[in-house]
Amino acid sequence: MYRTSLDIQNKEFSKRFRGYDINEVKEYLSQLADEWAILVEENKTLETKLKDLEGQLEYYRNIETLLKETLLSTQQAMNELRRTTEEERRSIISSAQNSAREIIRKAEEEKAQIEVEIEKLKGIYNEFKIKFINMLESYKRLLEE
Repeated sequence: MYRTSLDIQNKEFSKRFRGYDINEVKEYLSQLADEWAILVEENKTLETKLKDLEGQLEYYRNIETLLKETLLSTQQAMNELRRTTEEERRSIISSAQNSAREIIRKAEEEKAQIEVEIEKLKGIYNEFKIKFINMLESYKRLLEE
């Protein structure tokens, strides 16, 4: 346990023949007690500042932890957003490719149907042409007779 400035001031020394000058010792102890009181006060002030600084340090450590957690959370959210966006992009491309394939398939079916219809019409035309030529020849023969 430390001595207080009061302990120093009230310290009594035994008196001896031809010992120290009592007034000089008391004056010295008084100065020492005053200096000690100043040092104790400074120590208390420094302890208070230390506690304040430790509190601030804890506060900043909490902020640092919060910022790290926020950064990590943001990075995870960005990664999730990238993943979701990539999946969406692939889905859109796949859907567009499927739509394009369906349009091409329908166009090819229509083309095939049109080609069949053209062939039928060519057949009908050739038949009509042959019948018409035959009819004309038959009328020609009738006229010649």
